Amino acid sequence: MVAALFVSTFATGLLLIAIPLELRGLHADPGQIGIALSMFGLGMFIFEWVWGVLADRIGYRIPMIASLILYAAGILLLARADSVFLIAIAYLLASGMMVAVGPIGRSFLGTSLPPQYQATGLALLAAQWVIGEAIGAGAGGLLIDHMPIRTVLYIAAVMPALSAALVFLVFRGYTEAGGRRAAPEATHSSQPNGMSVIRVMIITASIVLLFQIGAGGELALLPLLVTSHLGLSATTAGTAMFIVGMLGGLLLVPGGMASDRWGRRATMIAGGVVSAAGFAVYAVAGAFGAVVLGAVLRVVGASLLWPAATAWISESSPRRSHALAMGLFGEFENVGVTLGPLLGGLAWSLAGIQAAFVTYAVASLLAALVAAVSIGRRSARPLSGALEALGAAQAEAQASVEGDVRDPGEASREPAG
Repeated sequence: MVAALFVSTFATGLLLIAIPLELRGLHADPGQIGIALSMFGLGMFIFEWVWGVLADRIGYRIPMIASLILYAAGILLLARADSVFLIAIAYLLASGMMVAVGPIGRSFLGTSLPPQYQATGLALLAAQWVIGEAIGAGAGGLLIDHMPIRTVLYIAAVMPALSAALVFLVFRGYTEAGGRRAAPEATHSSQPNGMSVIRVMIITASIVLLFQIGAGGELALLPLLVTSHLGLSATTAGTAMFIVGMLGGLLLVPGGMASDRWGRRATMIAGGVVSAAGFAVYAVAGAFGAVVLGAVLRVVGASLLWPAATAWISESSPRRSHALAMGLFGEFENVGVTLGPLLGGLAWSLAGIQAAFVTYAVASLLAALVAAVSIGRRSARPLSGALEALGAAQAEAQASVEGDVRDPGEASREPAG
C-alpha cells in the first residue's frame, strides 16, 4: 500500500514545484500568487471530511481508488489551464481529490495500533508522503530546467492513475472492513481526567492551524524565495524542497518516538519553537546555505509537533467515527495551509518576501504558546478495550497510585509505593 501511494505522492511533489513557477511565468503579482496557491489548502479543507465520512460508511477501498482517478483528472486540468484563475480552480479540485489518502490512511492506523505506538505509526505513514513529495519536487526542479512546465504536469497526471491500478491490486482478495467496525466498542466522550474529546479537538486544532500556516507558506513560497529573491535556478529550488521533504520524512518517525516517550505537550512546545527559529533563518537568508540551515530547523520542529498532535487526537477519538474525526482534524491543517500563502502573499506585497517568513515564525511561536498554556502537565491518554486491562496491571506494577494522570504519551515514572 505504501509503495502504491508513493507513486501518487511523487506527482504531488511535481505540482508543488511546478505551480508556483508557472504562476511566476504568467507574471502574477504576489497577491495573485498567494490566492492561487492557497487553493491547495482550500481544496483539502472542502473535501477531506467528505472522504472521512465515506471511509466510515463504505470502507477504504472504493474511496481510495476513486480519489486517485479523480486526482489524475485534476492534474490534467492544471496542465490545460492558461490563466491564474483557471490554475486556481484546477489546483483546488486536484488537491481535494489528493487529500483522500489523509483521513483514510490515518484512520486505518489509528484504529489498528495500540495507543503507545500511535504517534510512531502515524509518523511512519506521514514520512512516506513527505519523502515522496520531496523526491517529486527535486525531480520536478530538474525537469523544469529542461522542458516546459506543462509537459511536467502531463507526466504528473499519469502517476495517480498508476497508483489507482496498484491500489486495486493491493485490495484484490481483501475483505473490506474499513470504517465499519464489527466489534462492539464502548463510547468514550471524555478522557479519564475529564478532558472531553471536543476540548482535545479544539486545542489540537488551534495548535495545528497555527503551525500549518508556516508549513503551507513554506510549500508555496520557498521555491520563489530561492528563484526570485536569491536568483537561483529551478533545479536549486527543487533541491531546497527535496531537502525539506526528505529530511522531514526521515525525522518524522524519531519525532513520533520522542512524543511517545516524552509526552505530547513537551514535544509540541519544542516543535513550535524550533520551527520558528527555522523560519527566522529563512527570513534573513542571503545564500543557499542559509536556506538549507533554515530548512533543517523547520523540519526538526515539524517532526516533533506534528506526530504528537496527530497521536493525541487519534487516541482521544471514538473508533466508530474515527475516520471522520481524523478528517476533521485534517480540516484544521487545511485551514492553516490555506491561510499560509494568503498571509505570506500579503506580507510579501507590503514588505518583501522575507516578511512572509517572519509571519510564519510568529505563527509557530503562537502554536508553541497554545500547547504550553492549554495542555495540562498531567493530562492523561485514554485507554480502551483490551488495553485497559493491560494498562491497569502495568499501572499497579509501575506506580500503584490510583488516579495517576500525566501528559498524554508520558510513561509513569513514580516508584511503586
